[in-house]
Amino acid sequence: MRVLVTGATGFIGTRLIEALLASGMEVTGTYRGTRPERPAVTWLPLTQIESSDAWAAPLAHVHSVVHLAALAHRTGAAANGASELDYARVNIEGTRALARACRAARPARVVFLSSISVYGRGVLQVDERTPTHPDDAYGRSKLAAEAALQAELSGGTTDWCILRPPLLYGRGAPGNLPRLQALVARGMPLPLGAVRNRRSFMFVDNLIDALLAVLRFSGDIRAAYVLSDGSDFATPELVRILAAGSGRRARLVSVPVTLLRLLGNAGDFAARVLNLPGPFDSRTIDSLVGTLTIDSSRFRSTFAWQPPLEGARAFSHSYGLPVAAAAGERMP
Repeated sequence: MRVLVTGATGFIGTRLIEALLASGMEVTGTYRGTRPERPAVTWLPLTQIESSDAWAAPLAHVHSVVHLAALAHRTGAAANGASELDYARVNIEGTRALARACRAARPARVVFLSSISVYGRGVLQVDERTPTHPDDAYGRSKLAAEAALQAELSGGTTDWCILRPPLLYGRGAPGNLPRLQALVARGMPLPLGAVRNRRSFMFVDNLIDALLAVLRFSGDIRAAYVLSDGSDFATPELVRILAAGSGRRARLVSVPVTLLRLLGNAGDFAARVLNLPGPFDSRTIDSLVGTLTIDSSRFRSTFAWQPPLEGARAFSHSYGLPVAAAAGERMP
């Protein structure tokens, strides 16, 4: 089996390539910029992700495709440079172009990594029956990309599967979690002591295992699934775990959640009206104080899948913590 991995040089792609090679599969990977050094991979440059013609060479002699290439979700100051048009060009039109090229190349299956962001904020628990309602440019682009993929592959021979994971963690992960870890490691007091929430995360290696399960699945799929691996934590609990791993005491200050949300709204105003983006916006605050848990029982049942490492054990393995620390137990 030869698998095309788009976005192969990213946080997920590099790990997926290693897993595919270890499983005895052949890999074609797309890249931008400098050609990667990883041997045993057929590397092909991709400069026009939104052009169907650009996908012809990467799709040659490919059995399956894992589409990871995307403009990632950005928050705080980083979000200021990403417009709706940027998300649309890369995430929507790039996916549409790939799917259109697949109609001619006819690979057996396309696996598209979407995002839990298609459900928006304000929902407490999601499964496949939860209505999608994205409330930012990134979420809207991912949902539109899902629709483009389905429309282009409709009536064709190529099977497809859409996966919607939560925030991923693991060494080298981008996003808010490593920033939180850095603050904890420096012993910074954090105003999160009054937070009473529950949020689903996912260990990147468990996601890789789920992707392999989809690639190996022998039946037809043509469906979207939410994903989780049991890594559900309250934010204060997460801070205590990270503090234990850093050898520090968690410094949690109880600040009312309403005040934290006001801080996020003020960050939105500063970025939108004053053009002064800062480290906090309402989405960043919501990721720290809001509840969002995922019921992935349908995926687990369909693919007979269980995460190799679940919950606290996954977190401890990812960050090199004692299992007791990741389970929230008191360290000696």
